[in-house]
Order: sequence, then C-alpha cells, then structure tokens
Amino acid sequence: MPNIKCGVEECQYWNNMACTADSIEVRSSGDRRVRTSDDTACHSFKPRKS
Repeated sequence: MPNIKCGVEECQYWNNMACTADSIEVRSSGDRRVRTSDDTACHSFKPRKS
C-alpha cells in the first residue's frame, strides 16, 4: 500500500498522519466539476470507536 497522508484523526484508519486502510475510495463531493482537492471526499472514512 502506498503511503497515504491523512489528517482526519476521527477515522478508524488514521495512524499518526497516515491512512492504514487496505484501499481507499475518493469521489467528488457534490454535483459540480472537480477542480481541486476541496471538491473531493474520502468515502472510505469510518468513524473511530471511542
């Protein structure tokens, strides 16, 4: 798995700024055309258990 940087501490796949998921899925976050990373969303996100 490539090194994927992630800053979402609330995700169960987060480990010290790295994503530990076996795979990820990224989609556009709305109906508009994607032009920047702000227009995308990680659909692999799972909330971290407390």
